[in-house]
Amino acid sequence: MPYFIDNHELNGDTQTKTIAEKHLKDIKVQHQYHCRKLGYWFDEKRKVAFCLFEAPNRSCIEQLHKQEHANIPNHIIEVDSRIIDFFLKQIETKSQSEKVDIESVSTHPLATIMVLSIDSNDLYNLRTAERRALLKAFRKLVADHCNHFKGSIILRDQYASQLTFDTASAAVLCALKIHKEFSPFLKKLQQKIFLKIGISGCFLKNISTIEFEQSVKLAKRLCYIAASQILATLEVRNLFQSESMKVVIKGDRIKSVSPDDVRFITQLMDYMEKHWKNHNLHASMLEHHMGCSKSQIYRKMKTLTSQSPNSFIKTYRLNRAKQMLRNKSGNISEIAFDTGFSSPSYFSKCFQKEYGITPSDFQMVLAEA
Repeated sequence: MPYFIDNHELNGDTQTKTIAEKHLKDIKVQHQYHCRKLGYWFDEKRKVAFCLFEAPNRSCIEQLHKQEHANIPNHIIEVDSRIIDFFLKQIETKSQSEKVDIESVSTHPLATIMVLSIDSNDLYNLRTAERRALLKAFRKLVADHCNHFKGSIILRDQYASQLTFDTASAAVLCALKIHKEFSPFLKKLQQKIFLKIGISGCFLKNISTIEFEQSVKLAKRLCYIAASQILATLEVRNLFQSESMKVVIKGDRIKSVSPDDVRFITQLMDYMEKHWKNHNLHASMLEHHMGCSKSQIYRKMKTLTSQSPNSFIKTYRLNRAKQMLRNKSGNISEIAFDTGFSSPSYFSKCFQKEYGITPSDFQMVLAEA
């Protein structure tokens, strides 16, 4: 796509905090206009802020500017790609007083939430010593890197952790570091065990709000459907790229989830949380609720979850059953019926196929932990 520079006449409002907040507004809504903000800097002498965009055309940036900064005069020019290197070098070489540093915003308008889990299907096939060593390594890596990137652990158990960071960069870099350093432990075990990570962000000033709780829930859901990748919302990924232009992510370790996909995941998981105990729950009910045809929902769920609708329902129920067994929420027969299975024997068969261990043996593993 073409590149454009959008220069803003700030009329004397040149505080770093104000400029950074305007930048965050652009990042939050840029996907609506098919734009991607690559960087920005402030010319103190001319009192002008320059923003570098990648966009399909000038009109997309004009619409974005009109929504977020209608009262600020601006001028948009298309630039040759060869100029971009020079522009980015200017950002790197500007003094701290001239450079707009996103981390200088004292209010931290973005709270970034990261959820990690190693609760994979083959985890329970490990010998007790191997499993304990893996869990210990997982907890240590999370604690060490959370501290290094100045995050906070808001919830933790043996198999999962929930962290929060003040910037998208800190969360993403922490996730990449843990993902990289944990991989050798998994390779040694020669099992299909993955570190799953979901990251979401929330623009707010008070982290006790409902919006923050919804962001935590979204991060947990992204973690749940993730395989070996790091799943992050598009706004977190875009903000990370804007904050950390020098960082190049190799391979496909991070996958962005679009706003449309977030809406689909939210609608799907809200429905599952409400109806998963229903013995009659099946794919056609999901199709009706989601307003999708059979082929549409199949393609969408295979893309996002790598599972068909019926497989997703069964896996979701089994995961709930696993949690109930951990919490000792009844005996095996009671849990089988409570999680929507028609009989304890069918439940045990499905559980063993999914996790490679029977529910009764799983209870024994829990006792050894």
